[in-house]
Amino acid sequence: MDAKLLKLGLGAIFLISLASLGAIILFINPHNAGWLNLALFTVVVFMLVFSLAAWLGFWVRKNFITARNQNRIFKMIFRQGAWVASLLAAYLWLNHFRLFKVFTVLAVLFLIVGLEYYFLVRHEYRNKITGS
Repeated sequence: MDAKLLKLGLGAIFLISLASLGAIILFINPHNAGWLNLALFTVVVFMLVFSLAAWLGFWVRKNFITARNQNRIFKMIFRQGAWVASLLAAYLWLNHFRLFKVFTVLAVLFLIVGLEYYFLVRHEYRNKITGS
């Protein structure tokens, strides 16, 4: 895909999520909110953080790291943006249910690091098989 199109899409996702977050903060009472409102808030924050982290990741890789295959860079920044957003969403849910303890945080971090390691090993295995 074209880099401009992806950056434009990330910007659109960011602006839509920012407007949605503003509407949620203004119009939903957190004391009377049910689980659906909490889920909506978490999804909007996830999309906001995902688009921001992916865009910043793309900017950092483009300006400070040597150029590589664009498709590989897009896969990496989307995956890393999703991990950062997932970590924040997990924090919000754990904190809401008062489960934000050291061991649960370590479990979530261990899960994310383990999944990232799995994806990296799978990528290396595919490269070894295909010879690229």
